Amino acid sequence: MKWYRNLAEAAIIALDTIFNRHQQADKVVNNLLKSQKKWGSRDRKFVARLLFDIVRWKRLYEYLSGADMLSNEGKWYIIGTWAVLNDIPLPDWDEFKYLKSDVILKKFQHITNEAVKQSVPDWLFDLGQDQLKGQWLKILKALNEEAPVSIRVNRLKTNPENLKQRLQKQGIATYQEAGYPDALFLQERKKLTHLKCYKEGLFEVQDVSSQLVAPFTGATAGDIVIDACAGAGGKTLHLATQMQNKGQILAYDIYPSKIEELRKRAKRNGIKNLAESGVIDSEIVKKNYQKANILLLDAPCSSLGTLRRNPGLKWELNPNKVKQINVLQKDILDTYESMIKPGGYLIYVTCSILPMENEMIVKNFLNKHKNYIFVDEKTIWPSNSKGDGFYMAKLKKQV
Repeated sequence: MKWYRNLAEAAIIALDTIFNRHQQADKVVNNLLKSQKKWGSRDRKFVARLLFDIVRWKRLYEYLSGADMLSNEGKWYIIGTWAVLNDIPLPDWDEFKYLKSDVILKKFQHITNEAVKQSVPDWLFDLGQDQLKGQWLKILKALNEEAPVSIRVNRLKTNPENLKQRLQKQGIATYQEAGYPDALFLQERKKLTHLKCYKEGLFEVQDVSSQLVAPFTGATAGDIVIDACAGAGGKTLHLATQMQNKGQILAYDIYPSKIEELRKRAKRNGIKNLAESGVIDSEIVKKNYQKANILLLDAPCSSLGTLRRNPGLKWELNPNKVKQINVLQKDILDTYESMIKPGGYLIYVTCSILPMENEMIVKNFLNKHKNYIFVDEKTIWPSNSKGDGFYMAKLKKQV
């Protein structure tokens, strides 16, 4: 396989933006590909794969190359190491003249440190071992795999089979899997948001584990549902379709930009039961006192269950951030639960896999709020799923 210097130089600039300027990898890659109008599909796939692989395996590549990602020379060494491990011949460039393929491969074969081998910080590896014991290594290996792209079919406008056929006509091959009734998986990663059927609101790009949250809530057509940590609305939209555009959904978040995106998506999807959306504050909580049959709290979390799709997260997190998130999770539950009617349900959700953000938070809440009883919980492990790691718990507020 032949590769060109301009591709490597573009990748160096992108890596500098990701690691030295601390910008999200997916946004950097998307912006880079948009800016390179003359690149063909082969070049685009090559650079995207290179960048995401390096973000995912940063620590491993630094170890094998003996280089530091933060230096310009180090970035060249790391790109060269990526090429060696992927059996791609190194070009005869000065930046690679001191790289020895045989040394890199021998070093790779003799790694004994699992934190290096799985490319995570030591603190995170130790935390996972402490929290998940014997499951951790299996989960970590799954999180280092590339995530498939999944979409959720908007059943207000179409069904999986019809959408599958329409996408096929536009060169997008998809398949279905048992256990995900509203999902289609892409056989090959492709851009979707320019498609007419996307603009018509026939589907949304949504992780398959996230697609299991709405059914878990048990929301039906007559309910009043508050989605208090709605973000840009992926689960809100799914709830609306599950409720057949009936009942009421009130969706809130702390970020105005996300609420604006939610409103745009709701309009595109033909959602009519979104009764209210806006930025949540203490006045919103008071106004909605004991209003909801169901309160969905997709709480802020470490997002460790999403490392397949967002590998850069592991370099941004630190132990203090996880502790701060823990405090926030407890505070949100304590503050927002007042919006649930007696007899209603609290649905606590995270895209984390750590018990300290999941079962332990629920246990703490139940110990403080004796008027709630535990109903059900579900953990989705990345090692047993094509989707993100997720946790969901259902609690009932007693009358």
